[in-house]
Amino acid sequence: MRETEEVAQLLRELKSRSGLSYGALAKRLHLSTSALHRYCNGDVMPTEFAPLDRLSRLCEATPEERVELHRLWVIARAVRGNKPPAAPEPPEPAAAPAPPVPAAALPAPDRAPGVAPRRRARRRGALAVATVIAVLAVVGIVVIGLKTNQAGAADSARAADSARAADVRPSAGAPSPSLSASRSPSPSPSAAGASPSGTPAGADPSTGAPITVSVQPSGWLTECDRYVVNRPPSEVPRPPAVADVAGWVSQVGAVPGHYQSVKLTVQGTGWEPVLLTGINVRVTRVAAPLAWNVYSMGEGCGGGVGVHAYDVDLDAARPVPVVSDGSTGLPVRVSESDPAVIEVNAETTSHDVSWYLELEWTTGTRKGMLTVDLGHGTPFRTSAVKGRPLYTYPIGGTAWEPRPFQS
Repeated sequence: MRETEEVAQLLRELKSRSGLSYGALAKRLHLSTSALHRYCNGDVMPTEFAPLDRLSRLCEATPEERVELHRLWVIARAVRGNKPPAAPEPPEPAAAPAPPVPAAALPAPDRAPGVAPRRRARRRGALAVATVIAVLAVVGIVVIGLKTNQAGAADSARAADSARAADVRPSAGAPSPSLSASRSPSPSPSAAGASPSGTPAGADPSTGAPITVSVQPSGWLTECDRYVVNRPPSEVPRPPAVADVAGWVSQVGAVPGHYQSVKLTVQGTGWEPVLLTGINVRVTRVAAPLAWNVYSMGEGCGGGVGVHAYDVDLDAARPVPVVSDGSTGLPVRVSESDPAVIEVNAETTSHDVSWYLELEWTTGTRKGMLTVDLGHGTPFRTSAVKGRPLYTYPIGGTAWEPRPFQS
């Protein structure tokens, strides 16, 4: 596959440029050396982009190289997922009917003396009539069952349409490991510091957005990720591999601390290009910072800035995404074969904030807004950490260790 080979070639170039061995890179990536070899040789394509993104950052790839690597990975995964299913095996040919046998060649039937052939013929006729009646009865049951199932399916479809029309969004809660984007909800009263919600003028709320959004929240992609957890160090598992971050977060009920980076991969659903015109932040809840322990995933901060990157101050009265230094913002065009990556880097030093992203799009005469969340209506959530106990898990260590707090 051409895209897979291009991904592998770019990975080899980055690895060679870093001057590090496969073993050294694999240790920092929490991968096995053989797995890293397979990625760089094109033998295996990871199901998640996180390991490749982490590798590109460790090898100091440019923002353009990271975006190109992600674009190739998205296309390669899409091509693998769209492979046609294997053709079903042809049915075995029906057995040829047996040639007629002359009556003279048939053995004489065994029959008791005095039993007339006509009576046996009447028995065979009665048996045939009974068989036909049984078959008709079964057919009638099947037909009735089909009608019943069709009526039940119609009732289920009407119930689902009614539920969708209600458009009820669940209340804010702990982050869910499920990642997705949902339609923008109906406008609701704003919370303190919340941005107005709703659909821009001219949008058609009844029509689905012509884009799909893959959401990747914080997950050890930089060295400065921190999480607040309402557990002592003895009850918090060691940092997992990148691919297992979502499960770790769900297991301990972790909330991103101080800083949260969200990466959106936006792709068109059809041949027509879609223009992404803007991105908004809508805050739904502001509370006091969580009084929990802080667990740091690394020593210091690193990583570059994406091509389409924004910074958000969640402590502002009305948080507004601002284009990051050294980056270009929207608008940008996307299509089915040409996705775009948008990074949103949000931080808070004073509050516990729940928030959504709203992505504005337009194509032809249509335009609209897509609400982006963690999945199933769950908002992003970020809490300040200043003054809380800080713990790190050193490389080669066996337990979390306390560290002096550094902002």
